[in-house]
Amino acid sequence: GLSRNVAQLATAEIAGKQLHWHKLSGRGQYAGLEISSPQARALRVGMTVDALPEGAEFRFFSLVNGLPDAVKLVTAAQILQALALNKEADPQDPDGMIFWSPTISGDSMGIEIYLPEGTEPSSVRIAFPLVSHIITVPFNTALNEYSVQGYGDSDSCQNDATCAEDWANVSNSVAGMQFTTSSGTFICTGSLLNDTDTTTTIPYFISANHCISTQSAASSLETHWFWQSASCNSSTRSPKYQMIGGGAVLLHTLGMSAGTPTGSSMDTTLMKLNRTPPGGAYFAGWSIAVPPGDGTPRTGIHHPVGDWKKISYGTADGEYACGDFDGSVFSCSPGGGNFYAVAWDDGGTEGGSSGSPLYTAAQLVIGTLTGGSGGACQGSFSVYSSFREAYAAGDYGKWLNTSPDHPGKAVVAPANYLLLH
Repeated sequence: GLSRNVAQLATAEIAGKQLHWHKLSGRGQYAGLEISSPQARALRVGMTVDALPEGAEFRFFSLVNGLPDAVKLVTAAQILQALALNKEADPQDPDGMIFWSPTISGDSMGIEIYLPEGTEPSSVRIAFPLVSHIITVPFNTALNEYSVQGYGDSDSCQNDATCAEDWANVSNSVAGMQFTTSSGTFICTGSLLNDTDTTTTIPYFISANHCISTQSAASSLETHWFWQSASCNSSTRSPKYQMIGGGAVLLHTLGMSAGTPTGSSMDTTLMKLNRTPPGGAYFAGWSIAVPPGDGTPRTGIHHPVGDWKKISYGTADGEYACGDFDGSVFSCSPGGGNFYAVAWDDGGTEGGSSGSPLYTAAQLVIGTLTGGSGGACQGSFSVYSSFREAYAAGDYGKWLNTSPDHPGKAVVAPANYLLLH
């Protein structure tokens, strides 16, 4: 998605002149806006807040005829909480001042602002200076311009994850990610992680630092669950598909940069989702034991190019030290370090797979995807940041509890309807 300025709503003073308030008899008042970005497949609107009463409500909805998007409700309390969390995490981050609306399909978004009885419009000082013009939209197949794979058209050598019945539980822990900053909207892959407390189902979620490295980006996170085929190699999307918004709390992140020595670099981000994953989601197990040596089986489950969920099979190909990341290229050297290389025998990874989990034969997470050799399939290789090293550096035990190997668990979580109205 591409970031665009909205000059007509850039400041609270300018936006305030566009808000025409209408009274509801004994029930408060409302104002509405329409924001369009021609030929967008979906939109997110970036909002800034100078003042906002906690009782206010915002409803975001599509204005394109025939689209089934439900109205998405966000309360002022949720907006203020997200902005406060951003500011607490990094007061100097300019993106922390922006609250991103839920993604709405189509090139025109309606915004309705409701104030309860007794609340004056003068207490609302908000602006909408940015819109993210999204080029493809996964949850509305009517707007896709791709083939039967839906959103993305990954390489034809990629394997439909729905066909791998023995990996079905673990596959249900993997979600597509969509997040937005002032630079645009991006896609990656992440996974739920289990903890050792059998009485809780806290939605810990792991991905890559080069995907999400700030609280403001985490606050914009939307996760796509069961973004996969309905059956093996089917051209029909799973009826279980759900998009869950609400963002996440950034717990810990470690990344690479141009000046970071290769021996100390990592590429992992641990978050806690703010909304409950849908029913049927799985909490993946993990291992901080030293992985077996070269030639042992490795498996990756991911969303290449944001496509439907795929599965790749390969073998361990040594430990590497990686660093000098410039945003698109990094360097690695063999012989020990914080990254694992995997040589692919069947399938591979592509852009959008970033942050996806790497599994042992016992279906335990041991790494998160950083990048690869460029080729998508057999004969290519990928490099994963070590979960063991991130666990130690970030003291993940205080969230996940200490255990060298920990299995996953299936949880029938209730579907979350908080953002739907």
